Amino acid sequence: MNNDRIEITDELMACYMEGNVTDEERAAVEAYLSGNNEAMDDMFLARTELAYVNLVKRLVSEGIILDEKIQRKRKIRLYVSGGIVLAIIAAVCFWIWRISTPLHMKVSVCEDTANSIPALPFENGTLYCEYADNAAQTFQVNGKNPTVFLDDIPYKYRHAPVHLVFEAEGYLPIDTVVPVQKASSLAIRRNNELGVVFGRVTDFKSGEPIVNATGRLQDMDTQTDAFGRFRIDIPFAKQDKSQLVQVFAEGYPVWEGYYRPSASEPWTIMLGENQ
Repeated sequence: MNNDRIEITDELMACYMEGNVTDEERAAVEAYLSGNNEAMDDMFLARTELAYVNLVKRLVSEGIILDEKIQRKRKIRLYVSGGIVLAIIAAVCFWIWRISTPLHMKVSVCEDTANSIPALPFENGTLYCEYADNAAQTFQVNGKNPTVFLDDIPYKYRHAPVHLVFEAEGYLPIDTVVPVQKASSLAIRRNNELGVVFGRVTDFKSGEPIVNATGRLQDMDTQTDAFGRFRIDIPFAKQDKSQLVQVFAEGYPVWEGYYRPSASEPWTIMLGENQ
C-alpha cells in the first residue's frame, strides 16, 4: 500500500489514528481511505477500539473504574472487613446471651476415704448455702443424694463468694467460702468420736484399781496402769457405733460388754461378784 511517495503501512495508520502524522502523511492516508471501503471499515473499527481503550484508561486514571488488580485487592479487603464485622456481631450477641443467662452451680458432698468408717457410710447431713443476693438456703443431703444445685444465679455474680456450711452427726463441721463455679465438692471427714474407748477397772468389793488387767477390743490389747486406767484408740477402719470390750485379770472371771465408744465418757468396769 503506497500513495506516490508515501507508503501506507500499519504503523502509519496507527500514527494517523493517534494524530502523530505530518500534513502530507495525513493527506496520503485520507486519499488512500477514500478509495478503499474495506480499509475505511477497518479504520472505523480501529478508531472505535482505540477510543474505548483510551476511555477505559482515562476512567481508571480518574478512579472512576478500577483495574483488575485493584478490584481484587478491594474485594479481599472487603471480605476481610466483612468477616471482622460478622465476628464482632457474633461476639456481641454471645455476650448479650451470656449475661442474660443465669448461672447454675452443683455442690457435692463426698466422704474423704482416709477419714471414713467403712461400716458406717455417710447417711444424712445438712448443707447450708448462702450466695449472691439470695437468702441462706438449707438442703438435706444423704448417701444416695449427696448433691444440691444452686440455680438462677445472676451472671454478674459469676465469681462471687458462696458460703457453705455442712453439719452431720459423727462428722467434722465444714464452714468454707468458694467462688461461684460450675461444680464444687466438699470432702467430709469423720470426727473420730467413735475412735476411743477409755475408763477404769476396779475391784467390785474394795473399789481398789486393778493393775495390769488386759483390755481387749477386736484384735487390740492394752494394760491398765497403776490407777487401773486403760485406753484403746480405734482406727477408722475398725470403728463402729458399738464395740465388744473384754477385760482379763488374774483371779477374776472374764468381763465383757457392748458399749458405744466415746472420747468424753469413760467406762467404769468393776470385776468381782457383780459379774
